[in-house]
Amino acid sequence: MSNQQQLQPIIFLLGPPNAGKSYLCKRAVSEIHGLQHVVMSDLLRWEEKRPHSPWAEEIKSKLPTGTLVSSDACISVLEYFLRGLPDDPSRKIILDGFPRNLDQARKFEEQMGTAMATIELVCTPETLEKRRMARARADDEPAIAKGRYQGFLDETVPTIEHLRGVVPHVIQVFNLNLLQGHC
Repeated sequence: MSNQQQLQPIIFLLGPPNAGKSYLCKRAVSEIHGLQHVVMSDLLRWEEKRPHSPWAEEIKSKLPTGTLVSSDACISVLEYFLRGLPDDPSRKIILDGFPRNLDQARKFEEQMGTAMATIELVCTPETLEKRRMARARADDEPAIAKGRYQGFLDETVPTIEHLRGVVPHVIQVFNLNLLQGHC
């Protein structure tokens, strides 16, 4: 897929683990016609179970530990998903949790084009910890959560800075009323 053939307008949603990205998306989808929430980790979990997936073993070994799946796997899975969507000119995809590093961002740009916007969700470390404790997911174990947060700081924060120079709109969302009680 070349830059000129991007299938759907895409909005990246990035933020640290436990910042409330999914909550924000659910609210936005309920209020904005044509917006579809797509969670990259859900796509990867789906791909892991897809028969004859070329990426299943990599995904199976990396997702449970919080390790990033390769950029090639992410782009391939995302492209496969987008190609399967019915045509809808009013649809915009809000892509939750992607890109997580510079390589993913650059491969997306090379193979799929430029996202229409990036939303950066900002939360305090104290709030992130409270949300992690309340959620109790397997990848929220303290050691894994600490590694995921450090990965966000080391890899995703520089990616957001890169996107500021590439994507037409980068919007920061702080602890606003929209996320009242959730961030």
